[in-house]
Amino acid sequence: MRQDSSDCLNANVPSGDTPLVGGNLWLVRQANGNTDVKVALTASPNTTYHFYLKCVRQLGDIKTDDDGEAVASFSFPTKDVGNTYGFDSYPDGAPAGNKFQSAQVKFQ
Repeated sequence: MRQDSSDCLNANVPSGDTPLVGGNLWLVRQANGNTDVKVALTASPNTTYHFYLKCVRQLGDIKTDDDGEAVASFSFPTKDVGNTYGFDSYPDGAPAGNKFQSAQVKFQ
């Protein structure tokens, strides 16, 4: 979701489909103790976006192509988070409107 800021859990990020949606996340909790994340992002062309597990650490970078599209995969230890968390992504010096917040993730 194109949104400039939120708290560590992305509590105020809507989860519905709106024109502000800029991508998708797919998450899988693996038996080996890791959570795998696949990210598909449509944003500014030819831009490197830093991808963060909110308030925990950077997971890596996503580089968009000439059309502003990118797909990347990351993994992190599931124990690094509770059952509720969020992600965000933005380039260095991101101007307003060029930051993304995930919908809140809640595992039961």
